[in-house]
Amino acid sequence: MEIRRLGPEDAEAFSVVRLEALQKDPDAFGATYEDEKKRTLEEWKERLSQTSPSESGFFGAFSDGEIVGTIGFFRHKGTKARHKVAIVSMYVRESHRGSGLAAGLMNAAIDYLRGLGDVDQVQLAVVTTNPAAVRFYEKMGFATYGFEKRALRVGDQYFDEALMYLLFE
Repeated sequence: MEIRRLGPEDAEAFSVVRLEALQKDPDAFGATYEDEKKRTLEEWKERLSQTSPSESGFFGAFSDGEIVGTIGFFRHKGTKARHKVAIVSMYVRESHRGSGLAAGLMNAAIDYLRGLGDVDQVQLAVVTTNPAAVRFYEKMGFATYGFEKRALRVGDQYFDEALMYLLFE
């Protein structure tokens, strides 16, 4: 299993996995399949561009050359908030769940963020209807600091999110 930072050359494969995630787990992400499928290949490439590698990016886990899991991050803007980074878009294909791949992806992202030297807090939001994901993040050292009611809406159904953080010592 290889885990590495994704670049524009991974755009097509990344888009396939991202769209799969949005179809299989629509309530777990802020984006929708309908919106994301409209992106052009150039837009996917731009999303994976590493022009500002300390500001945002994605990591991919590969099995036999195929992306089987992803995790993204973006740094908060503004001088007073630049020490915080948000983890986004974590997804592992069903065929690789339970294999430790999710922990590998999270560790790769955390190691990268620690290596930047000026990040000391990692945040994420997770829908409360996914207790397995909440437990996973807790096992990775994240603690809950709040809840957002009705954070996401899919049709007429609302989803609450647990807001979690990990402090670097």
